[in-house]
Amino acid sequence: MVAPRLHWILPFGAALIVSPASVMAESDNTAEECEACAFEWEPRGYVEAGILWLEEDEPEFTDYRGFDRDGLFLNGAIDVIDRDEDGTYWSLQGRNLGLGSRSAAIHAGKQGTVNYFLDYQELNHNLYDSTKTAFSGVGSERLELSANWVRGDTTKDLPDLDLALREIDIELERRTLSTGLQFFQGENWDYDFQYTVDERDGTRLMGGSFLLRSAILPEPVDDITHRFDLSVGYLAKLWQLRLAYHGSFFDNDNKSLTWDNPFVVPGDAPRGRSAAAPDNRFNRLMLSGAFRPTRWFSGSGHIAVGRLEQDESFIPATINPSLGPVGLPRQDLDAEVNTLNARLRLTGNATRRLTLKAEGFFDERDNDTPVDSYRQVGTDLFLAELRENRPYSFDKSGGELSADYRLTNTTDISAGYGRERSEFTFQEVDATDTDSYFGELQTRPGERIELRVRLGWEDRDIDGGYDPLTIAPPENPLLRKFNLADRDRREIKISGNYYASAQLSFGLNSVYANDDYRNSSIGLTEARDTMVTLDASYSPDQSLNAYVYFTHQSIVSDIAGSESFGRPDWFAENDDTINAFGGGVQAREVVPHLELGVDLSYTRSRGTISIDSRTSDQEFPKLEADRFSTRIYGEYSLSDRWSYRLDYWLEYYDQEDFFIDGLAPDTSDNVLTANRESPDYLIHAVGISARYRF
Repeated sequence: MVAPRLHWILPFGAALIVSPASVMAESDNTAEECEACAFEWEPRGYVEAGILWLEEDEPEFTDYRGFDRDGLFLNGAIDVIDRDEDGTYWSLQGRNLGLGSRSAAIHAGKQGTVNYFLDYQELNHNLYDSTKTAFSGVGSERLELSANWVRGDTTKDLPDLDLALREIDIELERRTLSTGLQFFQGENWDYDFQYTVDERDGTRLMGGSFLLRSAILPEPVDDITHRFDLSVGYLAKLWQLRLAYHGSFFDNDNKSLTWDNPFVVPGDAPRGRSAAAPDNRFNRLMLSGAFRPTRWFSGSGHIAVGRLEQDESFIPATINPSLGPVGLPRQDLDAEVNTLNARLRLTGNATRRLTLKAEGFFDERDNDTPVDSYRQVGTDLFLAELRENRPYSFDKSGGELSADYRLTNTTDISAGYGRERSEFTFQEVDATDTDSYFGELQTRPGERIELRVRLGWEDRDIDGGYDPLTIAPPENPLLRKFNLADRDRREIKISGNYYASAQLSFGLNSVYANDDYRNSSIGLTEARDTMVTLDASYSPDQSLNAYVYFTHQSIVSDIAGSESFGRPDWFAENDDTINAFGGGVQAREVVPHLELGVDLSYTRSRGTISIDSRTSDQEFPKLEADRFSTRIYGEYSLSDRWSYRLDYWLEYYDQEDFFIDGLAPDTSDNVLTANRESPDYLIHAVGISARYRF
């Protein structure tokens, strides 16, 4: 695969060696600029260069920040824009140019005539660095064990495991290159073209199994997505239209992953294979528009048709020679999904105080993939009965009516009703009907107070019966999937602001939601989500800003299950609680030429899973995570053009996750794990930079 890469060379060296004495002399002799003078048509902006030092390379800290190791890093930034009197312009921006997660962009054009751009971004996703594997060939489509590997019944019966284990990093890198052109024809027409190529490579973890034995495998990632967006628009005085095309084309360089079997299993499969994500494409054509024939009536809407296609050739159903060749009914899936969606919104002012709104929508997913009978292959070890694929389709339609009424100059009320009908194929239900209602009050009871209260109700009912799919092994007939089950939802939102003075303000934002799956005996039966945020900000003048906030969120889910494949005989409760606190201060010119800032945050999360059964009550170990992060910076301006900046970061993170903690590759008899560990670190980082403005 040819990777889209750009190399940015920026002349930052001079910024670090300029004599401070000459800078101070320049500052003393520089006349104060006149704000009322004519605009100077010349480039403006800044360039910045510096050094970053990272104490330790921890994926949880470096994730998405662009650090791929510890130690010293050169870094830089640029932001320049130039405008001429005739409306032409160009700009150049660059961020974190010395790090793995970097970006750069060039924009240029002439106002009201033509615009074009070129953007490039890199993003590093660091997942794990403590993982281990016994396989060689990491990053390829073939994972192999050593030639003298001795297979065993369990992980504790693998004599060569310790010697074969090697450390690997699990990480992904994404590179995105975008370019576009927009130009205008007269006062009515405009044309827009954009192209984006998005490339990913690296590794992620997946599971590969042989009946009751499995291994966590490093799966290679090497794919590229091309996206095209073209549109033409027409703007008139009272209406506008736009015709747009979107195309997305996914190309995966990896077709499958093959790995050696480390275990002795019935059937003696020497290796396994799993297909990778197939190449696919999506094309869509959309017509959208808006109109406003009078001052009191307006509307907007769109209609779009699309098609998803996938015809990647099948890999063999098995590579186990003892099973022999397994015939396939076709060479590829020949998948085709047609989409159609439309939406229309109308808004009208019935009176000076009353506004009415109406909205209707239709969303269709028509899966025309051929239905065939496929021989089931169980983990490359045995053959099962024939089974047909189920090309799932749905139709969703509905609408909403609402009204906004101004009771007084300080109080507004709103109310609305919505209905949605969803029809499905190859699902446990044929259709569901959802009715929703809401009421809202917005008021300003005083000059210093703003208050908003919103109540919501939503009832989803199955139209007909709930018939479990015929699959093997069968499902409990009392099980209800939460996305299809009968559900009553109640929600209340309260938010407000209190302005104690022109300098001091307080805010409140709270949400409570309850989902009751009233007819679900087995599965998710109830869920509750509570969130409250309090914040305050203080700004006595332009030189000082301060803020503080606190957020509490609690998510509780109730689940019922059955060991006897009948009525519920055990119950579980998942309870997740998150508390977050933060604050910061920014001070300018408290000390002449100096800007100081401090930002800190602390997040504490706790999760419990408790089980109540007929025989015993038990609780899994708690899931815990604590993060404290602070950033302190100071920027000193030597002159109107030169400044130097010092940044300091400190972050503490401690996580306890019983799913992975203490789980060495051979801890579980049946699973060869990857030795993941919960993060636990205290990291310091320092940055020094110089900035030149012009």
